[in-house]
Amino acid sequence: MAIHAVVNEAGSAGKTTTAVTLAAILAESGRRTLLWDNDAQGNATLFVGVQAVPGKTAAEVLVGERSLDEVIVPSVVDRLSVVPADRSLHGALIQLTRDFGGEQRIRVALDTVADQYDAVIIDCPGAASVLTIAALVASGSVLAVATPSLKELEGLPNLEETIAKVRSMYKPDLHLSAVIPCIIPPASAGALYVEGHERLREAYGDLVTPPVRRSVRVPEAYSQRVPLTVHAPFEQITSDYQAVTDYLVGKKVLP
Repeated sequence: MAIHAVVNEAGSAGKTTTAVTLAAILAESGRRTLLWDNDAQGNATLFVGVQAVPGKTAAEVLVGERSLDEVIVPSVVDRLSVVPADRSLHGALIQLTRDFGGEQRIRVALDTVADQYDAVIIDCPGAASVLTIAALVASGSVLAVATPSLKELEGLPNLEETIAKVRSMYKPDLHLSAVIPCIIPPASAGALYVEGHERLREAYGDLVTPPVRRSVRVPEAYSQRVPLTVHAPFEQITSDYQAVTDYLVGKKVLP
């Protein structure tokens, strides 16, 4: 079971869209896939047509009130299951910071379903917290999502530092396996993003995947509560995410 944390510490860079779309593509290609919503906003949960039921969410798993099997639910995509989240994760976050071994809770929970899934995608919160650390401890690889802007480029070294700390303390094989450029504007938007993309390539080489362009299909799909692969299967942005998936499968990052 390959476990991947989708991370962006700055927020609003296409993190949840990326987690949901990669998970949907993997499921549609035949992989048994689990999407763990680790963000209290619960956007990944809603994006795949699931309404979180109070008392049966990721929060209850993290604080030991439910087993993982009790909260996993199917999504609108065949072979894609979901660990739903809602605002109760805020309370779980507070408890995890106080409890012994809080950073190990996701890893321990996923160990119980290791034979049931080919891939797990964890949508991490937009800010570094014990929830993000717990996701990294559980994962084998990190998929960083970034827009090619100065702010994002400055934030990636911070993420690398966090990964290095988790690797040294908990997970020796954890590594940054990809940087996914998202919400790329058209060339007419100016040279700033072009320069940013070039700098991203210079810094991270072949870790940088094909880019994902900006599209109005994303808010449309979210409002319809279905992934892009269902709402806009033939649109450019869905093709962009397919190219990202193919690239990562080719590099043996994704199964």
